[in-house]
Amino acid sequence: MGRLADGVRVRPSALTARAAAAAGPYARRLQDALLKHVREAGLHTSWTEPDEAYEGAVTAFLQAGPCGPPLHAVTEFAAELAPHVRANVLAGALLHLTMPGVPDVYQGTEREYQALVDPDNRHPVAFGDPLDASGGALDGSADSLDPAPPEWDLSLPGNGGGGARDLSAEKLAVTVAALRLRARRPELFGGAGTYEPLAATGPGAGHCLAHTRSGGVVVAVTRLSLRLADAGGWGDTALPLPEGDWADLLVPGRRFSGHARVADVFAELPVALLERTGEAPRTGR
Repeated sequence: MGRLADGVRVRPSALTARAAAAAGPYARRLQDALLKHVREAGLHTSWTEPDEAYEGAVTAFLQAGPCGPPLHAVTEFAAELAPHVRANVLAGALLHLTMPGVPDVYQGTEREYQALVDPDNRHPVAFGDPLDASGGALDGSADSLDPAPPEWDLSLPGNGGGGARDLSAEKLAVTVAALRLRARRPELFGGAGTYEPLAATGPGAGHCLAHTRSGGVVVAVTRLSLRLADAGGWGDTALPLPEGDWADLLVPGRRFSGHARVADVFAELPVALLERTGEAPRTGR
């Protein structure tokens, strides 16, 4: 099935733990997306000359295939990909908010965004508790500019670490931490701010993408995590941090300096947001 990737994209966290009988709303979403694909391909049906028999066969295939018994095989495959989807989602969010330029966060994408092509991607944004639970984290008040409070500590059970991982909560927490940092330290990210790539060393160096902003922030993310896992993990890969001590803004209480072991930096999350501080003891190497 040429568009199977769409089916996988919407499933990793939404359908992995669900039985095939629970796929009803997703089946309709997949059907609308698939009909759009075949009409725009123009091979057997089109928007201007729809072939009802062909489209009926496509719908029957969907109901018997991706939304039928093979759903279990697809969800098992999605479950295997889940940690790598997580690495990509969090890396994309953190890079987006810390690279040069002014980041634009579309409504709803501060959390995990699961949608197919239109019309599926036109559904209303489900605002609600996750943003309210941040304690005004995004309202620009003085309190919102402090480092993340305990409820946003991703190392704690229920917050994404040490327990069941909720990718939406993790992405939102990463977004909150990065936006707070930008608001609290605008000089690091503004027009006069600087950007410098930071190269890792060791066997997994090619899987660590890192940079500094104005000498005061280090951003590091995991890339190509599936290949990294197949190669045996980080090993002795190290990230040579600029001089000073660096506090982890995503997992409070962790600090690094010198040549930090990348396996330690990414022990809790596949991404890291570090801020220079002169007060912490050196725990990296």
